[in-house]
Amino acid sequence: MEKRILWTISFALIFILWIKAGPFKSDAERSYKEEAPESRESSQDAEEATSNEKSYFKSHPIETSRPDFAAITDISERKNAFFDYLSPFVNEKNNLILKDRERLIALLNSSKKLSNKNRKWISSLRQDLKLKKLDNYSKEDIKVLLSRLDIIPVSLVLAQAANESAWGTSRFATEGSNYFGQWCFRKGCGLVPESRDSDADHEVRKFNDARESVFAYIDNLNTNAAYKELRAARAELRDNNEEITGLGLVHGLQRYSERGQAYVEEIEGLINYNKLWRFNRSQQTAEPQ
Repeated sequence: MEKRILWTISFALIFILWIKAGPFKSDAERSYKEEAPESRESSQDAEEATSNEKSYFKSHPIETSRPDFAAITDISERKNAFFDYLSPFVNEKNNLILKDRERLIALLNSSKKLSNKNRKWISSLRQDLKLKKLDNYSKEDIKVLLSRLDIIPVSLVLAQAANESAWGTSRFATEGSNYFGQWCFRKGCGLVPESRDSDADHEVRKFNDARESVFAYIDNLNTNAAYKELRAARAELRDNNEEITGLGLVHGLQRYSERGQAYVEEIEGLINYNKLWRFNRSQQTAEPQ
């Protein structure tokens, strides 16, 4: 009995230290087989930024240099540097999403017929969000689009980035600017995991910079069938005029890792321990009437 109590206490202490300092290895670096590998990334047609994002990146270059997180020995300082580095990219992407939502909602509430310009714009959005292109768009079609086109809370993004990149120190983060363990499936498209099974063919996708990684991660959660429950939870929060938070959506990440509920609890623990909800801004605008 005493051994069991000591083991329980030791395990609890180890877990607390892990949450405080971050994982020694990113989730993407662990050796595992995914039942649904497409949930960690996308099909080949989505391994690059969308045409709209390519244009945006070109016209909005970033100048922020990446900190050397491994060189920051003070844990609190490293975490703050990590949050300060990534959170602007999350807010930038969410602001772009909210802007598109506002335009969509204006069209949804309008009694006028869609112009050719708006029809082409909606077609482009649907293509980016992996929805079928249609000749005409009803109000229901626009509502379906709105369910995919929505924000991902900063708290959730930061927690997953910390977990997946070992607080920005993993090989995939430093060599490939990949902070979320996203995969690709063309030879040479990324970095080959050292622990990859011999019969596997995925690589960990390389990005030009952290912003591109953040944008692709948010697009993945907004489009992949594996995160249908996350989007449904978000839509319910919208319908109830409640704040969209990381804790409100985290249980929709069951399929992000083969570890399922254990992974969800790790992300939830990171949000709670680091009080990451403080990074969430009030993003309750752009709601359907």
